[in-house]
Amino acid sequence: MKTELLVATLSGAAALVSAVYSSQANKKNSLLADDLERQKAEHNRVLERQDAMSRFRDPLLWAAFDFQSRLFNILRGGFLRIYFTQSHDRQYAVRSTLHVLAEYLGWVEMLRRRIYFLDLGNQEANRQIVALFTRIGTVLNSDGYPDRHFHLLRSEQRAIGELVMKDGKDDCMGYAEFCARLESDPEFAGWFARLSDSIAELASLPGRHPRLVDLQVALMDLIDFLDPEQERFPRKRRFRTTTEGQLY
Repeated sequence: MKTELLVATLSGAAALVSAVYSSQANKKNSLLADDLERQKAEHNRVLERQDAMSRFRDPLLWAAFDFQSRLFNILRGGFLRIYFTQSHDRQYAVRSTLHVLAEYLGWVEMLRRRIYFLDLGNQEANRQIVALFTRIGTVLNSDGYPDRHFHLLRSEQRAIGELVMKDGKDDCMGYAEFCARLESDPEFAGWFARLSDSIAELASLPGRHPRLVDLQVALMDLIDFLDPEQERFPRKRRFRTTTEGQLY
């Protein structure tokens, strides 16, 4: 009996040890599985973030550059004087200017929707690009300038961005489609009526137009952030203007 009791005791102890070991092993395996799942999820978020920025960075960069380039040419190159007041191509002067503004707003709205808070991988980068977008939006929205040219409330900025986004595609309207919509869709054209009048007025008004100057400089700061190595746009194409008409 003593032998049987000893065997039973040893067997029970072995079973208990086995159960404890098995429980610990299962717990470790569970923790390991959870850790691997977290790593996989983080890896997928990184890939998604990189994919989103690889798809959106260049279009946004080009849109910002085209917009600032038009502003620069209005301020320094006499674009409106040449195309609006001294030629018969007034329609091009207005529509192409509207399009570069709308395309920029379209890409900003698309980014805002698709990658939420523009998660670029670290908080500092997030803060910088959000600050740059906010700064540009504030210049457009501000009542603190001496005239109303290129004045757009924040809700109007987003609405115009929405209008030029293509349904179901990560893209904005091209110039031809944009012009066709202006001609065929009165509701669409209505969103741009005040801006069209503003461009026509700018063609005949002298002055440095501080809002346009601040917009051009803010857009160049965004370009510097998106293309810090100057791979797309070299330094010789990165001019900023001032309210005194100087360059830097």
